[in-house]
Amino acid sequence: MRVVIRTHVLAPQFAALAARHGVESVAVSDTETMHRELADADALWTWPDFYNAELVSLLERHAPRLRWVQLPTMGYDPVELHGVPPGVTVTSAGDAYAPTVAEHAIAMLLALVRHIPEAVRNSADGKWDQSNAVRIGTMHGATVAVIGFGNIGREIAARLRGFGARVIAVTRSGRTDPLADESASSDQLLDVLGRSDAVVLAVPLNAQTRHLIDARTLAALQPHAIVINIARGGVIDHAALRNALAEGRLGGAGLDVTEPEPLPADDPLWSMPNVLITPHVAGYGGDVAPRRILALFERNLANFTAGRPLEALVQVEPRAR
Repeated sequence: MRVVIRTHVLAPQFAALAARHGVESVAVSDTETMHRELADADALWTWPDFYNAELVSLLERHAPRLRWVQLPTMGYDPVELHGVPPGVTVTSAGDAYAPTVAEHAIAMLLALVRHIPEAVRNSADGKWDQSNAVRIGTMHGATVAVIGFGNIGREIAARLRGFGARVIAVTRSGRTDPLADESASSDQLLDVLGRSDAVVLAVPLNAQTRHLIDARTLAALQPHAIVINIARGGVIDHAALRNALAEGRLGGAGLDVTEPEPLPADDPLWSMPNVLITPHVAGYGGDVAPRRILALFERNLANFTAGRPLEALVQVEPRAR
């Protein structure tokens, strides 16, 4: 067996993992080398940035042995966009980042509910100001819609319940879940938004979720509601978000992801007092995610070599020939 590795992170660890299992691997750092090495590869472990139409076409034409693509991320929107060559299985990082991303979502939500950004600004000026005290909220008894109830959404819900919040899980099917106080389908989104004090976005980016939060859905929210996005920037229509915030029709927004990334320095979102922006770092948190990623890769490598089903399958239709 032979694995080609091209990734921003953990490449030496991935190579060491393959070696421990007696699997040949080669780490590449440029497109030309990757394309050359894929000719006799059985698997490709790659960052989603490198998964594009050119790569898919090459895999179809010049990588006859390739059967498995493993991503070290939970997001897989390029795979959805470009499709999967026939006979190739794609797997993601599964729930590896879920604990840290969920923590980040809760941290942003609490900060905005408790008006921490305003307190930080006052602290920098040595200013003791209690004028906003009556506007400080609490998660206890609040209703929070978690849109997307996969690995991350469920971790977010578990933490919200610890604060005494009421959780509404919004999914395409509206399936029930023990971590949710209520479940709703995506067809019921506007009704759910009208009853929510906060919304946390935890959906993959695809044709159905692009600009899911737009002028129409923002108008359904209560003026004090807070929107948290730890999914992908494209899930929110940023023009509509700016307008809602500027016109006082939204309580605040916490954005770990933006459209585009990085967010331009002159974007008005940076200077809005009720907006908290972090630079797509929700997945970071010591060695927790790396340990979980490496463990998943190792299990999938063992499964692949033994002919067993792989974990964290990405469900995307194969490309038509």
